[in-house]
Amino acid sequence: MAGEDPLRRRLRDLPRSAWVIFSGMFLIKFGNFLNVFLVLFLVAQGFSAFQAGVALGFVGVGAFIGNAVGGTVADRFGRRTAIAVSMFGSSAATALVPLTDGLVATTALVGLVGVFAQLYRPAAGALLVDVVPEKQRVTAFAVLRLAINVGMAVGPLVGGLLSGASYTYVFLGDALFSFAFGALALATLPGGRPPVEAPAADGADAGAKGTAGKGGYREVLTDRPYLLFLGSMVAATFVYGQSTATLPLHVTDAGFDNKVYGLLLGLNALLCVVIELPLTKHTERRNPRRVIAAGLALLGLGMALTGAVQAIWLLALTVVVWTVAETVYTPIANAYPAEFSPAHLRGRYQGAEGIAHTLGGALGPAVGGLLYGISAPLHWVVCAAVAGLGALLVLGADPGKRGGQNTPAATAAETPEPVPAA
Repeated sequence: MAGEDPLRRRLRDLPRSAWVIFSGMFLIKFGNFLNVFLVLFLVAQGFSAFQAGVALGFVGVGAFIGNAVGGTVADRFGRRTAIAVSMFGSSAATALVPLTDGLVATTALVGLVGVFAQLYRPAAGALLVDVVPEKQRVTAFAVLRLAINVGMAVGPLVGGLLSGASYTYVFLGDALFSFAFGALALATLPGGRPPVEAPAADGADAGAKGTAGKGGYREVLTDRPYLLFLGSMVAATFVYGQSTATLPLHVTDAGFDNKVYGLLLGLNALLCVVIELPLTKHTERRNPRRVIAAGLALLGLGMALTGAVQAIWLLALTVVVWTVAETVYTPIANAYPAEFSPAHLRGRYQGAEGIAHTLGGALGPAVGGLLYGISAPLHWVVCAAVAGLGALLVLGADPGKRGGQNTPAATAAETPEPVPAA
């Protein structure tokens, strides 16, 4: 089994296309300057904090749309095409931001950036499923997260230096990194259309034949076990989002300044980089639903403990708890949609997962902030309850209980190769 191989060998065995995706993810997360500095840029332009927040909210709306559209583009036109369109579109739109006048025009433009910037996500996830053997997928998604975490940890430091000179450099830098990933994708990723579902044989897949006709997102939205999984991801992102939504408020209320909060987030990032990939050696061999459920339960416990302590060392200990939870459930959860998706709908299944995370990411700060304002202790209890609900939902997300629906196991033992474009 993959989990019994040395880590170095498992990494070496990953296909080249997977490493292209890892590299591209590092590039765009390193250069993700727009999301980090947009509010500061708009305030410096004379807009209020509320107006700047609304503009940033439109980036999230665009991301929601981008995930949905990206799944369709990835399945219809191919993974490489979706990634290239996403990166080149995002690059062009981002470069125009500092040249745009007026709040309405700027808000519309950054919303468009949000669409293009997330269009790639379902294609990248689907491509990993296409090219990485099943026994290596958890490792692949763990490496993907490592690239994301390293990029997000280092990139804002560079963005801060650029902003000291000019915000124009910030947006041009973001655009440059997106363009680089697009060029890398065109030059190195396999082209052609995505894998096509094989026709159902005899009566064995008669039920599958009936459901396969739905196609598109309709098939995804009638996959009840997968909807349970998506619900668990909304809950997970809602709770994890409190690390940037209400944790800073709690740190401030405890009498500490922003430096302490920054150190706590730094501890989170460091732990993810150090322990997540080695941990997959143990988690990938176990029942994925139970691993995800255990991780979500631990996440809820860690967040609940956060609200109960105020000493720095205790706050750091709670960060360790919910960071370990993150490293337990996230790589497994990222790979889990492959257990549900037939080859011709992998992009849409990945897109639906992205939508779930976007929804959780939007609800977390809004509802969390409201609850925290009403009662901080109640807020942390609710976080634990939501995480517990997510754990229960994912336990029921069994792809083997979908009756006649298509499953990867039912269609082919190995993933078919992409069909060359005509």
